[in-house]
Amino acid sequence: MRTAFLFVFLMLAAVFVAPGLQAQGAIEAPEGFTMYTIQGPGINAPPMPFKIEGDKFLAPEGGMVTITESYLTEDRVDFKMQVPGADVHYVGARDGDVFAGFGFVREGDQRDVAPVSFVPVGATATIQPDPSIFAAAPGISRVEVVPGEATLEPGQPRRFVARVYDEAGNEITDPDVEWFAGGSRTRIDTEGEVVSLEAGTKQIVALVDGAIGMAEITVLNPQIDSLTIFNDVPGELAVGSQVPLELDAMNSVNRWVLDPEVEIRSSAPDVVAIEGHTLVARSPGRATVTVQADRAMAEYALNVVPGAGGALSIAGVPAGAVRTGDVVQLSLNEEHAHPVWSVSEPGAEVYADGSFVAERPGRYTIVAVLGDRVATSSIEAESRGVAGKIHINGHGVNTETHTADLWPQNSYVYVGTHQANQLRTYDVSDPSNPVLTDQQEFDARVVNDVKVSEDGRWLVATREGAANRRNGILVFSLENPAQPELVSEYTETLTSGVHNVFWVGELVYAVNDGTGDMHIIDVSDPVNPKEVGRWGLEVEGRSLHDVWVQDGIALLSYLRDGLVILDVGGGGQGGTPAEPVQLSRIFYPGGPTHSAMRYGDYVFVGDEDFSLQGTVPAGSDPRGPVHVVDVTDIADPKYVARYEVPEAGAHNFWIDDGVLYIGYYQGGIRAVDVSGTLRGDLYAQGREIAYFLPAAGPEDAKKPYETRVWGVFPMFGDGWSVVGDMLYATDYNSGLWTFTVELPEKPIS
Repeated sequence: MRTAFLFVFLMLAAVFVAPGLQAQGAIEAPEGFTMYTIQGPGINAPPMPFKIEGDKFLAPEGGMVTITESYLTEDRVDFKMQVPGADVHYVGARDGDVFAGFGFVREGDQRDVAPVSFVPVGATATIQPDPSIFAAAPGISRVEVVPGEATLEPGQPRRFVARVYDEAGNEITDPDVEWFAGGSRTRIDTEGEVVSLEAGTKQIVALVDGAIGMAEITVLNPQIDSLTIFNDVPGELAVGSQVPLELDAMNSVNRWVLDPEVEIRSSAPDVVAIEGHTLVARSPGRATVTVQADRAMAEYALNVVPGAGGALSIAGVPAGAVRTGDVVQLSLNEEHAHPVWSVSEPGAEVYADGSFVAERPGRYTIVAVLGDRVATSSIEAESRGVAGKIHINGHGVNTETHTADLWPQNSYVYVGTHQANQLRTYDVSDPSNPVLTDQQEFDARVVNDVKVSEDGRWLVATREGAANRRNGILVFSLENPAQPELVSEYTETLTSGVHNVFWVGELVYAVNDGTGDMHIIDVSDPVNPKEVGRWGLEVEGRSLHDVWVQDGIALLSYLRDGLVILDVGGGGQGGTPAEPVQLSRIFYPGGPTHSAMRYGDYVFVGDEDFSLQGTVPAGSDPRGPVHVVDVTDIADPKYVARYEVPEAGAHNFWIDDGVLYIGYYQGGIRAVDVSGTLRGDLYAQGREIAYFLPAAGPEDAKKPYETRVWGVFPMFGDGWSVVGDMLYATDYNSGLWTFTVELPEKPIS
């Protein structure tokens, strides 16, 4: 999880607004201001406007940054600023109009520090951040942090004390100390107690009236507590079989370890040998295989049986051609055989369990090796043939704000906005001509998500970045669906902000930015919402991004901590909406887990990764695929496939009738055939049906000619039943779009 410090500047990079500027990249500064680059570890932000006026450092009025206090001397700068959701205190050295120092950020209970420089565009940094420059301040000769260094286990708390001395060298009694910690997954409270979950060297900083004292902690690598073997390890193996182990681990701070260092031992190597992570059946007999990593251990009792002898043959080969993307399950004609599978030609793959899938048309030779015996066969693959077309029907122009999430219901589409304090309502009874019927304004820089109740009577909108720091959710009556009426606000336990919500019956499941938990809000009386439960992953520093609830199963997207699946009434493990029960958790190689939705036996999981560092401002070039997880056994999910558009990033999506509709940011609107069994690279298999890159000119967009599709939904009627074949998408830069997808033939399941 990124630190609060980096979050602040990455957020400003994405949404900074000031008079005379456009979001996500300024063209010129307001009159009297200078464009500054902000330089520091991990920062890739666009230039931002500030100015020096006497002994003050100022930001433009009306923007996302408010400087509340500042003073300058010939060689020092000290200012405090507010941004949505966080407070920043900056202490720096000055050389003319260049500053180099340290940014101290308070975001909820997160208190971070990092070196930062402010340099005018076109200038060169003439000084570097140096803690020794700030060892003293007026009235203070030094700040000493005790102990000066410490070695800690992950999750082990340690209390630090600051001793502060005046200019005469006398210790100051009861000094006013602010504590900060540098480094990811490291937290420090107001009393100086620090906890870190990630191995490495971290800085502990005490800030006292502009003077800095520092200490250093070394965090050891966390021990592995449990192992997860994803593939089935059979109890009986025919001689010559090979079983590769697919494994991950969980460490002592409840975080995943991909590709852990493990020791695999066999009690009888002549029966079952170990080659890397693969079990090889050598000769008849019994053996116990032990897999161990730190404190975690798993054992398997294996019985190796003689081969039947004779010729091998491959079963399951289809008589005719298959389509690319179709999964063919192959096996050998010998019991307990687990051969090494391969394909002689490029363009197709056979997995260890015998699943064959082709990415390109052609004839493929399948090879199965069992000890010294070999079987071959061939499979013909033809093009999947699902190419279709997207027909754009209408455009709800939005030149005033950036458009966020949407929810279409009963001939209206409700959309959130960024930097606008607005909930917008469109009448789409004529989808070719969306009509804006209402703009509700309230204190919220970001209205990220909107959801309508199943009966169509109520709407809830999320709120982040409120100027009064009281965010939470807003509940609207839809008695007049064209003009939602605000009936209540719930902020009591959601003050720090809500990013996403999901509405089921009389409950709203809300993502709390501050706690990293899912809060369950009872809205049976919409005028008086109340919290009735909450659930959070037991991981320090967790960050929950999204929740989706289907049939009593909640899917929680926990960014760097993967996907969590909960029983909230439909999982058969006694979970209720007020007291959820965890069913499973899955992690996979890739970016932060952003959102998830179930369709049949699969959960589709989208990533959202803004970490790409390049020539464009941070937040402008996202990446991330849609992963596919098999939940046939929901307690034991299996990663099976992915769909990824090159050089683009997935966002929100919808699945219906074997088609996945994705808002794919700069990749536009994507429609993908996800019918049948899924395995491997869905993009390479030709499962994409159609795509469209919505973009509009200066008269029809907040930011012209730049596609940034946010999400896609159909029109819902009461009960969330899908009405018609029209689909609705929001583009962050150009507003609401309506469209249909032409399928040349219905996907075959």
